Amino acid sequence: MKDNFKVSLCCPIPRRGFGTGERHCEDVIFQMEDYLSSCKGDIIVFPEGYIPSARTSEVIKLAEKYDRWIITGSEDDPPHKSLQTLVVSPKEGLIYSHRKTALTKGDRDNGAILGDTIKAIDSDFGKIGIVLCYEIHFPEVARIECIQGARILFNTIGTGMWHEQQFDEWTSIAKARAIENRCFVVGCTHFCDPIPMAFAYDPHGRTLLLKRNEEGLFDVNIDMALIDERDYFKDRNPKAYTKISEEGSL
Repeated sequence: MKDNFKVSLCCPIPRRGFGTGERHCEDVIFQMEDYLSSCKGDIIVFPEGYIPSARTSEVIKLAEKYDRWIITGSEDDPPHKSLQTLVVSPKEGLIYSHRKTALTKGDRDNGAILGDTIKAIDSDFGKIGIVLCYEIHFPEVARIECIQGARILFNTIGTGMWHEQQFDEWTSIAKARAIENRCFVVGCTHFCDPIPMAFAYDPHGRTLLLKRNEEGLFDVNIDMALIDERDYFKDRNPKAYTKISEEGSL
């Protein structure tokens, strides 16, 4: 298990027909390979909905070719029906597909399928967790994965930040997830929306990376030695929290 490694977060130029950007890549797999060819990270992360799920086999081949872990958003055709994040190992191929467990009104209106599985995944870097876009707003998702041992959470985001308040809220929530779970939280979004971003917070909520209004790859070094004893977990009182899992609870 690697305790020191590098993560590359990608804010790509939009593929044709996606978003509001004036420039478009002609082929998303060609674009992914272009980023991989210059990637310095052990893990490369792409936003929500980045590749069509029908092209997953090509992503698996790229992970093997470039010896990189790939974490990427994926969606079925027609769009939005199934929103997931894929975790691809260079040696084992596709090891996990996480379907979104918290849907926005827009997701529901588009007929998206609700996921029901939240779990930490074994990797070369210890256990990791996926928090897909809007899920970052729900502390239960991150907490479950971290109770299961996740040391780093990957937030693959589909929306850009449409105004300063949303940008501030999102980054504050990501920082809170890092502090309350004593883990790393990293994420990135599409470049085609008004305030694209890439971020990384350490287990104490310190900012390791914060990029906005830029496209490309952004590298961040992860040192697992920064994770200290999780006193918050020891002090939890799960018996007092059962109300939140009751049907119809507010």
